[in-house]
Amino acid sequence: GSVEDEEIDPLSNDYVGIIANYFSVGLMIGGSTSLLYPVLIVQGGATSSLMTASYAVVMVFWSYKIFFGFLSDCFPILGYKRKPYIVIGWFFCASVLIVLAKEGNDVDPSHMVMMFATANAGYVMADVAADGFMVWVAHREPIEKRGKMQTLVYSMNKLGQIAINILILLGFSGPLMNCAGYEPDPRVPCTDSPQVIKRVEKHLLEASPTEWCYEMCHASTFDWDLSIPEFALSICFVIAASIPLYLRLKEDKVKAEPRGQFLHAFWKQLQRRAAWQVILYGMISHITFGVMNAAKMPANYVWLELHTFQHQIMVIFEKFFFFVGLNLVRRYALNVSWRKQ
Repeated sequence: GSVEDEEIDPLSNDYVGIIANYFSVGLMIGGSTSLLYPVLIVQGGATSSLMTASYAVVMVFWSYKIFFGFLSDCFPILGYKRKPYIVIGWFFCASVLIVLAKEGNDVDPSHMVMMFATANAGYVMADVAADGFMVWVAHREPIEKRGKMQTLVYSMNKLGQIAINILILLGFSGPLMNCAGYEPDPRVPCTDSPQVIKRVEKHLLEASPTEWCYEMCHASTFDWDLSIPEFALSICFVIAASIPLYLRLKEDKVKAEPRGQFLHAFWKQLQRRAAWQVILYGMISHITFGVMNAAKMPANYVWLELHTFQHQIMVIFEKFFFFVGLNLVRRYALNVSWRKQ
């Protein structure tokens, strides 16, 4: 990037693509993880181990952020370190979503998980390149405004997650997702699978032993459903609409950093007290606070009867309060130091 230290407006035409990038990241991270609950737990009756494994697979490429950072820093494309990787990452992500949409609504859940994981490789690449762009912009903020850029982009990330969770709430709270064995076509006979039958609401079986599958169950909030292809294409549309903003990002050409010199500087950075202490904190906090009961999701469904609508309401509120908190910090607490209190 430029060595000039002038303050940069992140909402200007030259840099608004960074903000759009984080909104799209929110759509993908929220969409690919939040869809697992209705598809695997509510509709499929998956075990806790399958749900946990699926979540880990979908999120696996977040563990390779350091690799994507090395790639963009040491292998510029046509002299640009950030913009090409953002565009390529999102183009790859959108392409995988289009392939997923072509699989149809009867796509196997395990295949859907693998497709989301593959798509996430693209948006993680874009996210890492955008992180470098974001830090470059943040370094040009005056000291009294330092932190506004970081809180802005992560607010947009949460806003994207809230938007996609609202879509899941409205689109996947219908009978196809929430009523076990539901069949919209009266020409298709009801299934006789024991594993589906045991999950059907008893009053439906008692009222209509042979035609129970054509009735809406109590767990269904709406009488319509969004298909998996429609969901994938809705995210793909936002990504495609944002690509022109990425193409017009203002970035100066640079030379590739020598790989050995880069790795040496990286090692020296890790030896700094501030760096290794933050890394140690991150590792310990993930080990301690990041432990999750694998049975939580199935228990929410079986014991608490949290179907798609109720579960998404809970998730939306959680992310909304996080979004509000970030914006309160951005507005009132950027210059507050807990060490001086």
